[in-house]
Order: sequence, then C-alpha cells, then structure tokens
Amino acid sequence: MSFADLSAVQRCSLPKETFRWANLTCDLARSTSSCGTFVYLINYLTYFFCFYKLPHISIFGWISAFLLLVYFNLLYMLTKYFFMPNLITLIEFAPMTKFGFSFLFFGPSFFLSYFNSVWAMCDPRGDILSPMSFAKIMGDVMRNFVIGIMAISKQGYRSEGVTLWSCMTFILVGMGYLHIVTKKSYHVHTADPDLYLIKFRVMVFLYTFVMVLLVIYVVSHATFKRSLPKDNTKSYTFLDMDSGDEILGKYQKQRVFSKRQLWVKAVNGFQNMKDSHVVYRVLMLPFYFIVSNFFPVITKDRFLVGWNKYVCFLCLIVLPFLCLSNGFTAASWAILLKTCWALSIVTFITTHPFRRPDNVCIFALLGIIVSSVSMNILSHEIENIAWQYISLQFDVMPDITALMYFGMGEIFSEAVIVRCLQGKKMFDAAFGVVMSMVTYPIFLAFPLLYYQGCYNPRCSIIVTASTDTGVQFIFLIVTMSLLHISMSGYEFRVSLFLYVSTLTVIYVTIQWMIHFNWILSHRHSL
Repeated sequence: MSFADLSAVQRCSLPKETFRWANLTCDLARSTSSCGTFVYLINYLTYFFCFYKLPHISIFGWISAFLLLVYFNLLYMLTKYFFMPNLITLIEFAPMTKFGFSFLFFGPSFFLSYFNSVWAMCDPRGDILSPMSFAKIMGDVMRNFVIGIMAISKQGYRSEGVTLWSCMTFILVGMGYLHIVTKKSYHVHTADPDLYLIKFRVMVFLYTFVMVLLVIYVVSHATFKRSLPKDNTKSYTFLDMDSGDEILGKYQKQRVFSKRQLWVKAVNGFQNMKDSHVVYRVLMLPFYFIVSNFFPVITKDRFLVGWNKYVCFLCLIVLPFLCLSNGFTAASWAILLKTCWALSIVTFITTHPFRRPDNVCIFALLGIIVSSVSMNILSHEIENIAWQYISLQFDVMPDITALMYFGMGEIFSEAVIVRCLQGKKMFDAAFGVVMSMVTYPIFLAFPLLYYQGCYNPRCSIIVTASTDTGVQFIFLIVTMSLLHISMSGYEFRVSLFLYVSTLTVIYVTIQWMIHFNWILSHRHSL
C-alpha cells in the first residue's frame, strides 16, 4: 500500500494572525494553484480580496454564507420545480418499471456535466492533487449512499429482497475492485505493461457495467409488459380530427386560452410553487420568472401537460451557452450549437402553440438536460466556495476537505428528489435513484480517471491514509446497512436512519482526529 503525504502540498491557507491583511490573502490566491483548483465561474478569493480588499476573513465568511444560502435556494427551485416534474413525466411514460427506469436513467441525467469533464480530475502540472481527486470520488459515493438511505428511511419503504441484494452486492463488488485497481502506484510509459493493464481494467469496468444495465433493462421492460392491461384504446379516424391534425399530431387544438395566457401559466411562480412557503415563493418569484422562460416543464398537472412552444424553442437556443464552460472543446461546442439551433428550427416549424405534441417525452428530456446542467453549475459553485473558505480558515488536509465537504449540492438535490418521489408515492423510483447515484460513480470512476489522463509518467493515483479510511467506512456502512435491512424484513425503518447517522458521525470524528494527528499519524512518502 502506498501513502501520500499531502502536508507537503502548498495549501490555500495563511497563519491566522495574517488574516487581517487583504494583500497577503490576494497574493496567496494568485500565487497558490490549489486555491483555484475548483474555480468554475468565479474565483471568490481573488474577487473579494484583490478587487474589494476585504480586511478580514470573517467578512469573507459571512459573504460565503450568504452566497451559499442563495445558491441552495436556487438549487432547490431548479430541482423541485424544473428537474422533478420532467423526471416524473418520463417515469410515467417509460415502458419500464419505476425502479428500472430510475436506475438506468437517473445516473447519466443527473451527472451529465460531471461525466463531461466539468473540471479535470487530475492536475496536469504534477501529481500532488491526484490523491485528492480519488478522495473526492470516494466522498461522493459515501455521501450519496448515506443521504439517500437516510431520506428513504425517514419515510419508510419495503424493498424486494432480490432487488436489494442484487444492488448492494453489485455496489460492494464494484467498490472492492475499484479499491484494488487504484491503490497501486502506476508508472506509465509508452508500451509499458502497466498501460495495457490499466486499459484492460477500464474495459472490465465498462463491459461489466454495460452488461448489468442491459440485464436491468430487459428484466424491467419484460415486467412492465406483463403488468399492462389489455389494449382497448380508441382508434382515431380522420373524422375525429380538426383540419391539419393528421399532419401535426393526433391531439386536437385547445381553444380555451390565448398564447399570452399560456405563457402566464408557465411563468407564474406564485401558482406553480404553491406547495412552498409563502415567503420562499415571494423571494424566488423573480428567479422563477426568468428561468421558466427558458426551461420547459412537462407535467400532467398543468394544462396541455405544460407544453409551451416558445419556451422549448428558447431552451434549445440557450442550452449551448449554458454548456459553454462544461469542458467542451471549440469543435465539439460548435457541433452542439449547430445541433441545438437546428432542432430549435425544427421545433418551431413542426409544433403548434395550442396543441400538445405527440412525442412529449422528448421535451421532458430537454427540460431534464437543461435543468441538470444548471444544477451542476450551482453545485460546483457551492463546492468552490466550500473549498476556498474551509481551506483558508481551517487549513484542513486537501483530501479530507474533499471527502467531507464536497458534493453538498448533489446530496441536497438528491434529498429533494427522493422526498418528492416519495410524496408522489413512487417509492420504487426513489430507491432506484439512490442506487443509481451510488452505482454510476463507482463503475465510471476508474474509466473517468483514465480517459482524463490521470495515468501518465508524472501522475499516479495513490490512496492516502485518510482516503483509505473513507474506503473502509464505505464498506462498513454499505455492509451493515444491507444486514440491517435484511434483518428488518427488507424494510427501511427509522432505526436504519439512526444507525447510518451514528456511523456518519463516527466517520467525521475520525477524519478530524486524523487531521490533528491523533490517530493514523504515519510518516508517509510518495
């Protein structure tokens, strides 16, 4: 086992007695590369200490807390009122079981920007941040599982024994293999045997994962077909249609509302957010009004299932610009721009503002994509603030910071999604969402690290001592949760919520004890 001493890394931190000097903090932000490691849109340290000359770190702390409050409120709005309605529509229309569809679809839709290399997992300037990259992935896996299980247990759920054991066993096997292949320090050169070994292991991950997804799809689709009632749908004739319906679709034009009234219904945040507190609705009305003009919401709870031709048209126009900073090369972004604008023209020509389109799921998928990209932008801004403030204030080891404080936006959205699905009585879909959020990062972590160039002569993936503790706790939490659920008759009870909460508190305590060198104070070397 190889351990990395990240205490030698130039940290984004200053002695506490120098916090009052804004110029020192500005010099630190500009000279220390680790301060800007997770900068996505805004470098907050440079912005506040170099341009506004903040006199003290406490002021930056209050500003960071305010920004986090704003970002979390925006993230809640996007998740609950834009991402969730489209997801529920796809679940209801998909020819699969609720668990099967949510397991297969939720991972790639929710982590769309994450797997599109929003930020590089490895530092091209050297190997010092590679262990932290792996630590972040392990922290994401642990947080997704813990928060998901706690959200399900709070409401209660009874799972099928075969489904539960299959998912948990698949997670444990993938996690074990991931731990084995990443704890070795690879030295990759041209025609080096290690390079072929890495490629082989990447293919094993991808092949195994694809085969399991195919099995889930086949079983889920077959189960759904068997559960369908006999088809007694009415056959449409030309006599039942208005003029032009046989060309533009089978649904008739509505003649109740005008275009302006349909637009008002789409952007009326006070009505569409009626299940939230009045104060929250009033505060978020301006943001909802802006977002609803560009993000389609397809749901059966609205007139014409939420269809608005001009919102979908504008969504395709602005989508490439939202993806502009998502790691696209110039050529790939140009292709995305041409594709989206061509689709916007097709949408404008082939649809009618007063008629629900036949393939409404396509526009629900469009709403999921644009909301997922926006949610990912907010989540990364939350991570950036957490990284810069916590590193500056507490001087925590980089991998411990990644393990404990990253992914707050994702787990917040996960909790909102699970609770909304439970409110819709879609308990199987909620369970599938949690399993999908845990399984996809595990089986795509190693290929992601490989295809982003993490394995090269200068950069090796090394599991650090504190990261290894995180891996051990993942095995402990997943295994003990599986045994607890099995002994409870495959029910997610409140006792499981308390049990997982206790393990999480113990884990965080151990991580801080490692930080203060109370335990696991090895003398590490690269």
